[in-house]
Amino acid sequence: MRPNTANSFLELLFITILIGSLLLRAAATNNVNVQSSNTLNKTDQLPVTIYYETLCSDSMVFITHQLYPSWLRHQKEMKLRLVPFGKAWIEEHPNEEPKYHCQHGPRECQLNILHGCILKKLPPKKAFSVVACLMKNFRTSFEQCMEGHESFQTSVVNCSQGQQGAKLFKEFANETDNVHRPLPFVPTIVADEPYNYYEQDDWLQHFDRKFMERYEAKFGVKL
Repeated sequence: MRPNTANSFLELLFITILIGSLLLRAAATNNVNVQSSNTLNKTDQLPVTIYYETLCSDSMVFITHQLYPSWLRHQKEMKLRLVPFGKAWIEEHPNEEPKYHCQHGPRECQLNILHGCILKKLPPKKAFSVVACLMKNFRTSFEQCMEGHESFQTSVVNCSQGQQGAKLFKEFANETDNVHRPLPFVPTIVADEPYNYYEQDDWLQHFDRKFMERYEAKFGVKL
């Protein structure tokens, strides 16, 4: 190979390596930017679980005036779970169908199961909107609150009248018993920490403030 030709070849090789290095660096930078963007777009959620009863006036007042307005403001930051069981209990004997006992009578047991099936069958945001509608007062009807969600109505009713509803009610019983048996008060609020009896009044009366305080303490973000 002639000297000039060799020099040209080396120069071309150097330029090729340099361009390749620059392309790799640009790709790595773009990847970091995408990862950073995904991290920034992800919102941390604080778990909140509400143990309630469907015919409990205290549950109605709390959900209508405390929980639902706060959820509307902070639904991106709140991982909400509803457990409709309260102070109910299940009487079980061998070779017999279980008997349900609820604080406000048999109708409440039926509604607790119905709420459980709403929460199971509908997407979370739609489900809570329906539950909040039902908890406004004693006169709101299932059909009224399901307006706009009619496509789910049959599956919810079938669930509430069958084995799936019974299974959900049993799961709610076990979950509630794991908090405290029986619950000292309904509704009971548990937010990302073990149940604390002495904080319940504050949560019941000032839910939004307590939620924002707990969120900031956990994630370092002020809402």
